[in-house]
Amino acid sequence: MRNIVKKLTLGVLVCVMLLAALAPVPAQAKSKGYGFRYSGKTFYMNDKADKLLEKLGDYDKRTKKKSCAYDGEDITYTYKDVKVLTYSNKRGGQEYIQSIIFRTDKVQTAEGIKIGSDEQDVKDAYNKRARAVAGRYTFKKGKMSLVIRVKDGEVTAVSYIADV
Repeated sequence: MRNIVKKLTLGVLVCVMLLAALAPVPAQAKSKGYGFRYSGKTFYMNDKADKLLEKLGDYDKRTKKKSCAYDGEDITYTYKDVKVLTYSNKRGGQEYIQSIIFRTDKVQTAEGIKIGSDEQDVKDAYNKRARAVAGRYTFKKGKMSLVIRVKDGEVTAVSYIADV
């Protein structure tokens, strides 16, 4: 009788251990990439665009065209300090952030890089071993790229670009 109880206990223990090992583990949040921090909020590529556009306020210019890649539209919003490109999957549909392009030194990345920053600051913020190719640093993270152009040791352009 004792042997049967021991075998049953051992069998139950093995089943519990096996179930624990096979139980789904919560997935870690996937990286959204580098964030654009503006007015106390961080925005990511491929996120819905409405909150970013609301924070930026009135645009100087807006252009819309039918997408050549899908059934939706590509819309460009030009502001004094940034240009925001959005996409939608259907005409008049929800807009998503496709890219943010800096136009002045009044905006900066969440890591503090802006037009006019020193090239060494870029390396310190993103990757000390990074090398510019043709004056361009490209940092990939999540489903986006952060592209920083430099000339004569100074940042001349910053762009966030979604992988859509």
